[in-house]
Amino acid sequence: MWLTAMAFFAATVDAEPKSPPAAEPVIITRPRWVKRPTGEDIARVYPDRAARDGVDGRAAMDCMIKADGRLGDCKVMLEEPAGAGFGEATLRLSTIFRMQSKSSDGIETAGGRIRIPVRYMVPR
Repeated sequence: MWLTAMAFFAATVDAEPKSPPAAEPVIITRPRWVKRPTGEDIARVYPDRAARDGVDGRAAMDCMIKADGRLGDCKVMLEEPAGAGFGEATLRLSTIFRMQSKSSDGIETAGGRIRIPVRYMVPR
């Protein structure tokens, strides 16, 4: 009898309504930029040691798009060479980007996410 009551209790607990899974944010692949970093902006955030040593690099960040077109909740997704500071430099650039409210293919951008690659090259 006790085992049956426990099984009923467990089934009752599991039968509680569950929240629907959170919808995945739309991935924006064709943004219309209002503002992007310039070459001067990229030069300003170029990691000092990498610049002194003549090291090129790249990084990519994944960001959420705010209602005003700014980026937020950015995370480094790639940094090469690892630990050279290009990831942090790319995050510093995130404050410069501004996007229009719709992408070039008509998708609302607010609440979506975007992945932005940045390549760093020491002037030769």
